[in-house]
Amino acid sequence: MSLLIESIKLLDGTFYNLSHHEQRMNRSLKSLCGVHDHVDLEVLLSKVDVPTQGLFKCRIVYDDTSREIEFQPYQYKKIQSLRVVEHDRIHYEFKYTDRKLINRLYELRKDCDDILIVRRGFVTDSSYSNIVFRKNNHWVTPWSALLKGTQRQKLLDQNIIQEDDIRLEDIRTFQSFKLINAMFEFDGDEIDVSNIVF
Repeated sequence: MSLLIESIKLLDGTFYNLSHHEQRMNRSLKSLCGVHDHVDLEVLLSKVDVPTQGLFKCRIVYDDTSREIEFQPYQYKKIQSLRVVEHDRIHYEFKYTDRKLINRLYELRKDCDDILIVRRGFVTDSSYSNIVFRKNNHWVTPWSALLKGTQRQKLLDQNIIQEDDIRLEDIRTFQSFKLINAMFEFDGDEIDVSNIVF
């Protein structure tokens, strides 16, 4: 099995959305390794020296027997355009360190900043983020997301966004989109759907 990874936002010594990260780690270990022992992220992270100033990505690489934690200084990368890339057999249900196929698809972005992966006609994710679309004041995210991320789950739990089937041909029915992940929260850039290149 490929190693798993969890990426957590750390800003000025505060971890963000730990409960959803913990749920995903425990779900992944149970599904893939049959491990029923509960990972407590607060306890795990209390055992390491944590940077107290600045923005960092806390990167936990793990499997059923090991945990490796590192902190990487983080700078936001501005994404303004996406190129649609279709691949009908891609799967990324669990957050693995092995991203070879996603990286190959990312190389197809040409002059765009990132890609928007479409599988069997349905919109999924960009290379590193979930996507949410706005129609009037209503925000929806694809039910068919490759990786159902922690920020996505938090926003669903808060009823800020809803899930729906979004087909490739539905994209132009929306006005704008945002990219969200553990580092990109919902207050990020809102981008016109005309910046999605087919």
